[in-house]
Amino acid sequence: MESKLTVVDGPETDETRLSRAGGLAVPVWFDELNSGLSIRPHFAISGNLRDLYPLDGSTKVAFLSFEQILWRIARAQKYGALFFYDLDGGLRLHSECDDRAVSAIAKRGLELGQRAATPAAFAELHRSITTLDAFPVVFVIDYTSHLFETRPHGMSEVLVEADRAARQMMIAAGRAEQAAVPFSPTLWLVDKPGDLPEWFVVGNDALREVSVELPNLEDRYAFAKTLIAKFADGARLDDTQSVTFLEQFALESDGMTLVGMNLVARLAENEGLTCSEISEAIRTHRLGTRRNPWRSPVMRSRMLRAEEILTNRIKGQDKAIEKTLEILLRSVVGLSGSQTSSRHNRPRGVLFFAGPTGVGKTELAKAITELLFGDDAACQRFDMSEFMEEDSINRLIGAPPGHTGHERGGELVNAMHKRPFSVVLFDEVEKAHPRILDTFLQIIDEGRLTDSRGSTAYFSEALVIFTSNIGMIGKDHSQNLGMNIMPSDQYVEIERKIVEAVRGYFRYELERPELMNRIGRNIVTFDFIRGGTASLIFSAIMGRVLETVRAEHGVDIEIAPDALRDLRRLCISDWFEGGRGIANRIESHFINPLSRELFNRQPEHRMIVRSVLEVEGKTQLDCG
Repeated sequence: MESKLTVVDGPETDETRLSRAGGLAVPVWFDELNSGLSIRPHFAISGNLRDLYPLDGSTKVAFLSFEQILWRIARAQKYGALFFYDLDGGLRLHSECDDRAVSAIAKRGLELGQRAATPAAFAELHRSITTLDAFPVVFVIDYTSHLFETRPHGMSEVLVEADRAARQMMIAAGRAEQAAVPFSPTLWLVDKPGDLPEWFVVGNDALREVSVELPNLEDRYAFAKTLIAKFADGARLDDTQSVTFLEQFALESDGMTLVGMNLVARLAENEGLTCSEISEAIRTHRLGTRRNPWRSPVMRSRMLRAEEILTNRIKGQDKAIEKTLEILLRSVVGLSGSQTSSRHNRPRGVLFFAGPTGVGKTELAKAITELLFGDDAACQRFDMSEFMEEDSINRLIGAPPGHTGHERGGELVNAMHKRPFSVVLFDEVEKAHPRILDTFLQIIDEGRLTDSRGSTAYFSEALVIFTSNIGMIGKDHSQNLGMNIMPSDQYVEIERKIVEAVRGYFRYELERPELMNRIGRNIVTFDFIRGGTASLIFSAIMGRVLETVRAEHGVDIEIAPDALRDLRRLCISDWFEGGRGIANRIESHFINPLSRELFNRQPEHRMIVRSVLEVEGKTQLDCG
């Protein structure tokens, strides 16, 4: 647990440093241990335990490990030694303690490095350490969550005895006629607050739960001062430039440990990065790669033809594509969210596609993925109709500890680890349980998401797209079959109604205006499929079907003009269901009967469809 990275401070003593309240803000956990160590027998400590922490000296701030800080607290309160125990190293003494502690445990028949093979043996070791006669000590049990975890009762045997002894000591200490006996407190370091049994934690006056938080902005700023020299031009910056760099480093490293910040600086040192490239260094550290498709000349070249590429794939949505391209250009040049202070952490862009069903919202998201990354597989789609129940959020962020599937983590976090450069599509977002909206808010606002295992994924290089049918149904069901928008409406009217409905849904129905505020003006409204567009969609789908037959069977299908006209009429008679409805009718009126003909006739090279006739709801093809 000892860290090799420290910044040496001035000559001030531990006692004066620990007692001083001024200077850099002292972490809450530091105060909790400093004030409670001598009055509580047990502490359950979780959180950011493997980091560095600031200790304000007279001349500069020292950054010390948890073990170093703990020894300074213990020594200032006259504890004689700081012992540690973990599965790997067994019993260990802090490096700054003297040999008196070794002699003291030898009298109890113990030695450094000793391990306990069973809970009973560990309980005996714990009792021996915490009842030393020579002086009180602090005993730290590291990786407590994993001690004897394969045993039927785990740590219960140890904790029962430790709890009984602690309560007896507290009762003795509360008797006025007896001299106070100094505690030798035990610090149980756990992965998560719930890792110790509830009976041992809840309502136990002998135990205090302590959470070690991540470094705050002031800590990160102070630590960045110690790292500036690792950047190629760090020594050449003037005062103004240094302050700018320190502020940027501190702000963009939000959610990062100080150890992580040091790794960023080491990466910059190895790569010869300058202070102006701090954002690139942090991005590389978080994602694990210097590759950045957003800066690729190939992506920028494709963006020059973006309108052509998207309109060839998505028919009849020129207005939606035009607005989408405006937002995409901001994403590609890195200006999305540039009006905010947290732009480097937020996703590359956020789009909210709204409009009638089956008109190309999901297809446009896939087309954008292919445009940006050259591969539809980079579109990570989550169908929100599968997340309607409250506990379905466990699929996104992982099952809680102790539940089935916890070790697999969350689907969304795992997907982002696999493809940090991607399009994340949340399809039909209005169907998601409201609790999941908190997840969306965190993604849009902070650009990161942590699953139940503590694994964090970053969305800073992803494009987030929501699709929705909000606004289709109106509140007045007595007119237009309850429809809010109709195919007869002009696009301007459809856009106005849809945008109002979306904003009203989040602000008034869900009472979550903050999510709508994050989406901002990035609502892209889709139009109904209209006559000419329906015909284009029909031709495009038919072309794909005939190409599939040619590829699978080596057969060219020729459709007579009259047969094609009748088939077109059957498939595009109703535009209301959009392109999906046209595709479904092509399946019913052409693909199904064609499959029967191919199976029965088994043509070798060519087949002609002479006519298409619908009889009693069933379509028949006259082929030859």
